[in-house]
Amino acid sequence: MKIEQKQIYHHYKLWEDYKNGFYKTCDKKQKELKILKVLEMFNSKILTEKYMNKVVNEWTYSCEQVFKNKSINKIAYLGQAACCVYAKVPNLITMYAWKFLSFEVQERSNKIAEKKILEWEQKQKLKNILKRGNKKDIQMGFQTKLLLN
Repeated sequence: MKIEQKQIYHHYKLWEDYKNGFYKTCDKKQKELKILKVLEMFNSKILTEKYMNKVVNEWTYSCEQVFKNKSINKIAYLGQAACCVYAKVPNLITMYAWKFLSFEVQERSNKIAEKKILEWEQKQKLKNILKRGNKKDIQMGFQTKLLLN
């Protein structure tokens, strides 16, 4: 179930992805090393989950900016951001290296990203309920717990 969220905009200087080199470029020698890091991370389920978790838990502004934007491929972004956290890999290099991964690794990584994005969206909804006291959501939650005779 997808949760609709209103688009939020933050100044790019607040974006954690910008601060960590997500949009940078590098020379040919660095590119080859970064490609190997992309393959290393995605070929490990443990590393993929770990660094996707780091992104959704630590990149407050970037995640709000991206995950609440309907026109961005959130799954691709999360994979690219995880590589950026893992080894300072710019997003363009992650996009290039993706084709060198097996279909099975790509599918597994996409499923991990989908799960992490959904968890992030649910956490945001809970924060909003707690912050604003959305009566409709709270009432629905209580109605499902009532014991009716």
